[in-house]
Amino acid sequence: MEELLARLRDSLGGLAEDTCARIYREIDSYERITPEALHSAVARNLRTALTALQEQRVPLPETLDDAAQTASERHREGVPVEEIVRGFRISISLINERFVDLAVSLGLRPELTVRGSRIMWGVGDAFTTRIITEYHALEVTTALRNAQRRTELVHRLLSGEMPDEAVLLGMDPQAQYAALRCALPRDANAELMQQTLEEDGSKGSHRALLVLEAGECLGVVAARPDVRGFPVGLGPFVGLGELPRSNRTAQQALRLAQRLDRDGVQSVEDLGWRLAAASRPDVWQLYYSQFLMPVLEQGPFGEEILATVRAWLAHGHSVQRAAETLTVHVNTVRYRLRRYEDLTLAALEDADDVVGITWALELGDPSSHSL
Repeated sequence: MEELLARLRDSLGGLAEDTCARIYREIDSYERITPEALHSAVARNLRTALTALQEQRVPLPETLDDAAQTASERHREGVPVEEIVRGFRISISLINERFVDLAVSLGLRPELTVRGSRIMWGVGDAFTTRIITEYHALEVTTALRNAQRRTELVHRLLSGEMPDEAVLLGMDPQAQYAALRCALPRDANAELMQQTLEEDGSKGSHRALLVLEAGECLGVVAARPDVRGFPVGLGPFVGLGELPRSNRTAQQALRLAQRLDRDGVQSVEDLGWRLAAASRPDVWQLYYSQFLMPVLEQGPFGEEILATVRAWLAHGHSVQRAAETLTVHVNTVRYRLRRYEDLTLAALEDADDVVGITWALELGDPSSHSL
């Protein structure tokens, strides 16, 4: 065995050359690896296998720092992990063939030959385990770094900047984009939501750019997405320099959509006067105090009155249709409307009062949510 190991050590140089040639021939992705870099990695692999034969034991994966170094180098050069493993298998295969040839020529006992061959394939398994573990860690680190860069890029766009990276990602400095904000529902598939919004928010070659951050999906879109199942705030479409304004509107639209329990994309066009109303808490509080609070103080009967007023407003001020909707007599509707006027001192024939009443009924108590 000592003579076999000595001859095997002397043949490592030739084995490294043969291994490199075979790897270049069989694995296309290794074309980008310089001969010097590949020869250095292969030589490390062969020395690892030889050391295992000398010590007559398979090394633990966590001790194979050479494998970790190879994984890092190949990951940096863009070689897929499965092809790194394949390259190492080629190294093990050739040194194992050389070992068996020497064992036969030197008359090594069969059980020692089998044991040595098993050790080398054990090295292959340990190396594979360390390579995959290390490569996965590198992929996670890279993904996190890329996600961080995308998040920083989105925040720069929403602040009115136009970084060069945005152009590389398919954004057109001359096109118009809108800010988008979406609170992620509990137990939602966040990555799928992001992907859906990005695909639906892109328009031809103009790409949307969205990121996930702190339970929210945010970014810019080139087209209005058509999504259901959760509220989305959308700002107006503007030039990239005006995205801060669009972003403020998107934030307000999202909060108001959540408050009103509205589903899907909500923009200025969808929310209309409600968005403007929510920006004036002083007027909001006045209308709430005058047109809602005195009725709510009546308890369950007050709720019946408010339901009647809502039905009356929803049906174009028709007492008959409101009665049909509520399944009550028309006189009941008239009575409740009079009681509403008595309690609030509102005049239902006054257009200004009707605006205030609608405002208060739609938005509710201004102190219950911050917009």
